[in-house]
Amino acid sequence: MTDTMAARVRLALTIARPDIIPARFRDAYQRGGTPTSTHLVAIASAAGTTPIWLMTGWPASHAIRTAEEPSPCEP
Repeated sequence: MTDTMAARVRLALTIARPDIIPARFRDAYQRGGTPTSTHLVAIASAAGTTPIWLMTGWPASHAIRTAEEPSPCEP
């Protein structure tokens, strides 16, 4: 897993409910472990994005927006 994918997965995990995946897997993914395809789908869905965005960062329109980040639609 690339560093950028790991960063996107960590971001998604901070947004997703803690019970979305078992704690032992959550801990491994926080440390940079590669998620299984099933967990990747669950994490993406819980964070409001898509698995392809978690893996590649594309498309940008699926990016997770943080509270500090303005939406691209805002003036």
